[in-house]
Amino acid sequence: MEARLTTKPAEQVIAAIQALDLEPVKLRIMDPELGEGWTREYADSIETAYRHYLAMLVKYPDDAEDILLSKDVDEFWHTHILQTTKYAADCRNVFGNFLHHDPHIGERTPVHLEHRAALAEKTRRLYEREFGNAQNADAAWSGHAIKSENAAFSNAAVNAAFSNAAIRADNAAFSNMSIGTESAAFSNAAIRAENAAFSNAAIRAENAAFSNVAIRSEQVAHDRAERSMSA
Repeated sequence: MEARLTTKPAEQVIAAIQALDLEPVKLRIMDPELGEGWTREYADSIETAYRHYLAMLVKYPDDAEDILLSKDVDEFWHTHILQTTKYAADCRNVFGNFLHHDPHIGERTPVHLEHRAALAEKTRRLYEREFGNAQNADAAWSGHAIKSENAAFSNAAVNAAFSNAAIRADNAAFSNMSIGTESAAFSNAAIRAENAAFSNAAIRAENAAFSNVAIRSEQVAHDRAERSMSA
């Protein structure tokens, strides 16, 4: 299955990205103790670059995992992710799937750095295709030049496991077949088994408590009383 971030029309997703309420993210990242202490003006500029980045993932789905983002845009993304309830709801409402963050883990080898430089160049070309000349591309990216030294060591992870087909497969766990199996626990057979506890046999057993044994016990008490009176 080919990995895709979303199966929704690109125009619809990009409109939803632009409509995202990112004010809570900015308030957190502007906090001097809990966040980065950014100014409102700078937070607004990085918010715009973050929206551009998300839109680029949608516009260039075949290159989504190769598109780099700047360090500060990455930090803005981190802050969004940490608001877990909001982030999950935003992903669901915008993409229909969860957008994963894939940080680099391990040593930064020369081979890795060379690969990052190639991805930075690819990112620059894509931004220039989208926003025009290098200056406009840099501004759209984060206000800094699109270079590997300005890029975060992370990127998006597009997981096919969150595609519509996979979601349907997940839902299949609660499909008619599964519901039928679950319902079988309360099927006629099970209900009959439960009713058997109150069946004739059980009722007879219960009645046995008041059966001849009980009647005999009552009769014994009566006989003893009569003998006492006769004496």
